[in-house]
Amino acid sequence: MDPKEIVRAGYDACADAYAAARATDDADQLRPLLAVLPEGSSILDLGCGAGAPIARALSEHHHVTGVDISQAMIRLARSNIPEARFLQGDVLEVPLDESSFDAAVAIFMLFHVPCEEHGRLFERVWSWLRPGGTFLVTLTQDGSPARVRHDFFGTDMYWSSLASDESIELLEKAGFEIVHERIVGHGYGQTYVERDERNPLSLVRKPEF
Repeated sequence: MDPKEIVRAGYDACADAYAAARATDDADQLRPLLAVLPEGSSILDLGCGAGAPIARALSEHHHVTGVDISQAMIRLARSNIPEARFLQGDVLEVPLDESSFDAAVAIFMLFHVPCEEHGRLFERVWSWLRPGGTFLVTLTQDGSPARVRHDFFGTDMYWSSLASDESIELLEKAGFEIVHERIVGHGYGQTYVERDERNPLSLVRKPEF
C-alpha cells in the first residue's frame, strides 16, 4: 500500500482522537520561531492536523496557511481556526507560490514522509520562503527503516525516519543555515501516557542573499 495513502487513511480514521490528544500540548515548540518573527508574518504550517495547538498559536499574531493530507483533519482545522487558510493535499505536490512565506513549520510530521523524499521536501520549503525566511522542523534522533505501526490511536500509521545528523545535512544541502536546536518530547502534553521520545527541533534560515 502507498505510504501516503496509509497516512491519509490513518489520520482520517483517528482525526478526533488524535486532535484531542494533540490539543493538550502547549505549543512550546514554537518558542524559537516566535522570538524572531515580526508581527503579521505569513506562515506555512505543514502537516497542520486539526490546527491545535500550532496553527492556533501562530494565528494569534500571524497569517497562517495550513496543509495536511487528511481531509478529516482539514475539516477540523477549518472549524477550529476559521481565520486561517487550510489546504488538503500532499506536501510534496501541493501548489504554492515561490517566495510567498516568511516562515514555515513542520511539527511532528516529517516522519510520515518517506525518508528518501525528505531532501526534496526541504528544497520545496526553501523555494516557498522569502529570503531571510525561517523554517522550524522536528526531526528524529535516530534513523529507522520504513514501518507501519498498527496501534496508532486505533489505526495503522506509516513511519520513516533519518538520524538527525542526516537530516541536518539535507537541510544544509538545500541551502539552510542552522540557527537553533533543542530537544522536545512527544507533543501530547504532560499528562498524556505515551512512550518517551526525544525529537530534535531545528530552526533553520534561508539566507538573505
